[in-house]
Amino acid sequence: MNIEKLAVHDLHILKELFHYNDVEQMVSQCTQDIQNGIIDIFVLFDKGVLVGELHAMYESHDENFAARGKRAYLFAFRVREDLQNRGYGTCLLQSVLALLRESGYSEFTVGVEDDNPRAFHMYQSAGFTQLLIRKREEYQGDTYEYNLYLKK
Repeated sequence: MNIEKLAVHDLHILKELFHYNDVEQMVSQCTQDIQNGIIDIFVLFDKGVLVGELHAMYESHDENFAARGKRAYLFAFRVREDLQNRGYGTCLLQSVLALLRESGYSEFTVGVEDDNPRAFHMYQSAGFTQLLIRKREEYQGDTYEYNLYLKK
């Protein structure tokens, strides 16, 4: 298994893990955010197969989410459906947290939707226990409601 930062020219592979309503819009936005240093996308491969992704945001207009050098917001955490419950998600999450700690981050936030008990359990087990706020947002025409949790 290996974890790496995804290069902008490889962003299209993310459609293997999530059905985007507009792939080109996602690629354009992620390219801009990566090039501006706002996000990194960490991907996990096992024997050349894309297993999962986890995005880390370093800047946000809302400091509940992210503050450069202090707090990183983790989002778009996905593991291939046919490879779930095998420890890949925990490996990816713990590895990204370690990489970000090495880069000076000491606080981390995640958003967890109500209908995702598996994610809630994984994050809670990893120490994301402090509820900060309830959020609602839209992405590519879909609306998401979630709780934002903090880990220090």
